[in-house]
Amino acid sequence: MPTLTTERRGPVLLATLDRPEAHNAFDHAMVLAVRDLFAGLSEAVDRPHAVVLRAEGKHFCAGGDLNDMRRLGKADYTENLEAAHELGEMFRAVRLCPVPVVARVHGGAFGGGVGLICACDIVVADPHAFFALTEARLGLVAGVISPLVIGRIGTSRARTHCLLGERIDAAEAHRIGMVDVLAGEGGLDEAVTGVVRSLLKGGPNALGKIKELVEGAAGRPFGDSLEFTARMIAEARTAPEAQTALEAFFAKQPAPWLDGAEEWSL
Repeated sequence: MPTLTTERRGPVLLATLDRPEAHNAFDHAMVLAVRDLFAGLSEAVDRPHAVVLRAEGKHFCAGGDLNDMRRLGKADYTENLEAAHELGEMFRAVRLCPVPVVARVHGGAFGGGVGLICACDIVVADPHAFFALTEARLGLVAGVISPLVIGRIGTSRARTHCLLGERIDAAEAHRIGMVDVLAGEGGLDEAVTGVVRSLLKGGPNALGKIKELVEGAAGRPFGDSLEFTARMIAEARTAPEAQTALEAFFAKQPAPWLDGAEEWSL
């Protein structure tokens, strides 16, 4: 059975974690499936305008599969290092893919499940969703997800939540920046739809460039950022997408990618 299913709905790709019997915990097959899907978007001919990452079942994601954890606990260091690299590659593929990724979060997200949402660009959560970085309670650490979590909520909060492992409710997750959009009661799909419609108003190539820009600018001291940021705007401004959109604007016409954006729904 597939552990990840996909559906193309117009310009949007829906990617669904599909191990509900295991609360969508990452087994090896799921790690490879998620990694390959998002890494493949870089080379896709018919690239989607946006991706919605969602999950089947009661919870969004329980993190690492405990049976795999138990097996790896009996394996040697080299095998553990290889498994950690594969897991890290999955998170990197989500974070660095050239398409904006919207996480639709319901139920619980634990450990690596928190890392997965932190790898996404925009996190939309049900008001009853909850989150927990529980690795310490299993004698583990939030290894390859730590840069993502720190990037989302900051060093101090990441340290506190990784040490304590306590449950974080949706309102608190929203307050600290783990969640970007907190849906109203019963309004999760509506909130995701609103976010996706906003994304569909942006040029698809520009959205990918924005992801690259933010990643690159964040990794440079401000004093060293001018060459990179100037190159990014020059590349965007001279690209066919921007030229077409600017001509459409002056002709009082919609940008070519806007057709159907207001009608899209989850």
